[in-house]
Formats: sequence, structure tokens, C-alpha cells
Amino acid sequence: MRDFTFRAYNKYIDAIIDTYKHILRFDEYFNLNSKPDHYAIIRHDVDRMPYRALNMARFENEKGIKSTYYFRAKFHTFKPYIIKEIYGLGHEIGYHYESLSDMGGGMSKALEDFEGNLNKFREIVPVRTISMHGRPFNNFDNREMWIDEENKNYLINKLGILGELYLDINYSNIAYINDTGRNWHSTRSNLRDKINSTVNADFENGKDLYDALRTGKFDKLVFQIHPERWSENKLQWYSQWLNDGLVNIAKNMYNKLGQ
Repeated sequence: MRDFTFRAYNKYIDAIIDTYKHILRFDEYFNLNSKPDHYAIIRHDVDRMPYRALNMARFENEKGIKSTYYFRAKFHTFKPYIIKEIYGLGHEIGYHYESLSDMGGGMSKALEDFEGNLNKFREIVPVRTISMHGRPFNNFDNREMWIDEENKNYLINKLGILGELYLDINYSNIAYINDTGRNWHSTRSNLRDKINSTVNADFENGKDLYDALRTGKFDKLVFQIHPERWSENKLQWYSQWLNDGLVNIAKNMYNKLGQ
């Protein structure tokens, strides 16, 4: 069976449902005073093609599970009717921010842009958690917006954000599995969206991944999926396969030039 299809995703989700009693959204996770010893969190980064995110959200709703969808504030992803429907299906909506990159590293402008975009989302649905967008071909790391303690306090106390996924979660004993680069190796095609974990959650193929999910290899799991990458339509599937391949080549070249 081809990977990165809805049939494959169905198998992964069924394995997670069978294995984990607690399947959390990130807002639920941050609100827990005591975290369970055994849980899974399903995360989606909506970088483009939001209609595929909607299809995935409907599928998950039919399965009886909730996940978190992080939307960029770009014209091609910020689609209020899609965001509203996904939220209405019981999923969490988060902000996939990239303000420091967009503002060329200017911190004051980046903070202004961030708050403006956050308010745009909150006119539609509640937003309580955020996750930076990696922007692999940009020199700025958007997480640096919150290195300053004053900025971080403003984010939490004034803007009411529960947490930033890369800064406010200790991943040391969490299996962090993501589909970046159309593979199941966390760092092979991933230039910036990285975490520090002692848990080896890299796989050579989808079968190895499925076996790990099915047998409950991990006590704690974050499953990060980009909906744009998943399709049952062969034309869409091969188009995305080609696009991912070209992007991976460009990432490797960019990484070598930066060394």
C-alpha cells in the first residue's frame, strides 16, 4: 500500500486509537495540571492546501478523535469557512506564525504583525496555542520572538497564549514523529522544526511506523502531519511526491551553502 494516502493514514489513526486511551489536543495538554503517563497528540501544520486539512478533519471527526490544526495567516491558507468548520468538528485551531521571517527580523514589527494576525484568527475561533512555521529558506528563526522575557510574558499574560509548542513542552521522553520531507526520519529533511528527545522515533518506511504504533512502542507520542501531503487521488499524490522531492533537494543545497 502506498504511504501518504488516506488509506495509510486510516491505518495509523486506527493504531493510535487502539493503543492510546488519551488522545489530546494541545490546549487540553497545556491545561492539565497532571499529565497522563500514556497519551498521544495529533498535530497538523496547514502550510498550504487548506481544503485537504478540512478533509482530514472530517475524517478524524468520523473516527471520534480530536486533533490540533495550526494555520498560517497567509491568503492561500487563511480561509475562515474552512477554519470555522474544522473548529466546529471539535478540533483545536492554532496559529502557525512566521512574523519574524515576514518582517525581515524586525522585532517590534514582528510583534505587531503577530498580534494582528492572532486577532484575525480570534475573530473566527478561539486560539490558545501557537507553533512557529520553520521557513527553511529564511534566515530567521521565529521562536526568537519569545527569547526576550518581556515578550514571553506579554504572549502569555496579555495575549492569553497557553504555550508555544517548541518552547513550552519538554520532549525529552516523548516520541516525536513527523512527515516532513515525505519520510519518517525526524531530521533527514527537517532544517528547523526540531525538538530534543531521547526517544528514537525514526522509521525507514510506513510499515515500521505502523508496527510501532500498533504495538504501543511509545508511552507518549506527538504525531505531526501536514495534510497537503496526503491524498488518495493519484494525480495529486504524484504531484506532491514530485514537489516534496524537489524541495528536499533545495533544502540540502541550502543547508550545504550555510555550513
